[in-house]
Amino acid sequence: MARALGFSVDPVASVPEIVKMRPPSFCKGCGHSDTFNAVIEALKPYNSNGVFSDIGCYTLAALPPYNIITSCVDMGASVTMAIGAADAGLFPSVAVIGDSTFTHSGMTGLLDAVVKESNILVIISDNSTTGMTGGQKSHATGRLQKICEGIGVAREHIRTIIPLRKNHEENVQTIREEIEYDGVSVIISTRECIQTATKKKKSDRT
Repeated sequence: MARALGFSVDPVASVPEIVKMRPPSFCKGCGHSDTFNAVIEALKPYNSNGVFSDIGCYTLAALPPYNIITSCVDMGASVTMAIGAADAGLFPSVAVIGDSTFTHSGMTGLLDAVVKESNILVIISDNSTTGMTGGQKSHATGRLQKICEGIGVAREHIRTIIPLRKNHEENVQTIREEIEYDGVSVIISTRECIQTATKKKKSDRT
């Protein structure tokens, strides 16, 4: 800013070579990581990387080693971007949204998808908290299945997976089945945030 206004600027100290770049990444043991590993595997047979993200910890899947997020605009936009991409002929068209973001601004997009009978898959990454802002209680906890049914998603196409390494093959199969369904489907990927789970364990010990 100072340079743009014509003021002199002191040179910025260079970063020593010993300092290594450490890009942001998922916490060790994060359920989002296993969710995206399954998504990446499920999408391999398709000539598409149309994965639209919402704003949350899961947006880190735009970075290596995942590199799977196509775009991220604002809260709730993942579902509507997936609808628009499907309308334009993209297949598969996948939206990933967090549980708290879904109740904040994702439900209206899902309703649009149901009304339009859009061929999209919505993955709700449910970590039972609002992880990015400190672990506040999520309004979605325990309600996601009923909310999606109430919006109009067919019950048989509201599936639940548990994102753990031992469930990887099963989760990949479930994702592929819902990709192949011609219509709106929802997969709820449910695993508690590793940060809140760790805090609970510590409090239980005291």
